[in-house]
Amino acid sequence: MLREASHMRAWGLLLTILLVCAGCTTAPPPDRAMDRYGGPPQHDIENIDRAGIDVIRGGFPPGRQPDGNSVILTSDDGLIVFDTGRHAFHTQKIIDHARGVDRPVIAIINSHWHLDHVSGNIPLRELFPDAVVYSHGAALDNALRTFLARGRESNRDLLDDPSTTAEIVDEIRIDAATVEQGEKLKPTVSLERSGALTIGGRKLDLHVAAGASDGDIWVYDPASRTVLTGDLVTLPAPFLDTACPKAWSEALEAVLATPFTRAIPGHGRDMSRSDILLYHNAFDALISCAASPAEPAHCSEVFAATVAPLQEDPEVDGRLARGMSRNYVEYVLRKGGVRADCVS
Repeated sequence: MLREASHMRAWGLLLTILLVCAGCTTAPPPDRAMDRYGGPPQHDIENIDRAGIDVIRGGFPPGRQPDGNSVILTSDDGLIVFDTGRHAFHTQKIIDHARGVDRPVIAIINSHWHLDHVSGNIPLRELFPDAVVYSHGAALDNALRTFLARGRESNRDLLDDPSTTAEIVDEIRIDAATVEQGEKLKPTVSLERSGALTIGGRKLDLHVAAGASDGDIWVYDPASRTVLTGDLVTLPAPFLDTACPKAWSEALEAVLATPFTRAIPGHGRDMSRSDILLYHNAFDALISCAASPAEPAHCSEVFAATVAPLQEDPEVDGRLARGMSRNYVEYVLRKGGVRADCVS
């Protein structure tokens, strides 16, 4: 996620939060919500049958841009990769898995065009040239012309700034090189409407939304009752840089309307139905608070307290949740930072 002129650059924002929130305290979590869609809370997520699903967890190393989670589904003909990460070390894990099971990557599905979910397309397509890439082509084309192009230009100032750390310079160059190869990110099959798709004998329900970006793809796998949400669900907080909050909330409703038992988010740990409901409630509470006269710090406390049961490290993730949500309220939601096509 490169910087756009209207608001702070995503990774710079998060690095600032790490410093600003060092002294933040953690509010007590609320009771876990029950699932209003009919299923009981799932507390034993680790014992759910994986049914040919492997997860390459993304990460957020200090001073670095994130990698989103990558999900690998096994089909009769080979592997289906959902999101490919940003950094070479993340994508290499996907390659190592394919080699380890001695199966080719036959398909790539990108949840959206953010670089921490699509950059790995380039090396994977070089190794597996027959792989079919599915994504929202129009959204990617628009991003390459606008958001990503402007971000590459604005980041040149940081390269000329002697105070910019070597790690940040490296991150800028990684993303710039990816954007310069934008043609290699584009799909062979553009998905711009929801529908069922069978890949290598594995039937998947693909859904199109416009919440976290203007071209989100989320997937329901009926065989395992697993949903792959992409960045419609992210921890420690939602990434609102290219968001349409109303459409995002509606997409979460649609996710909850499917009969899944396991959810794999764009960032963060595996979740149950009750976890996704709790995240949905926290998201709506943050957006509602941002639209009120409340102080940004209050909004961040409301969000962090609601989402606390989902965080893996209550202290570190709690600070990040407060810092990220506060800054998104102050610098994005209240500065007109949502997308131009967003209908409130």
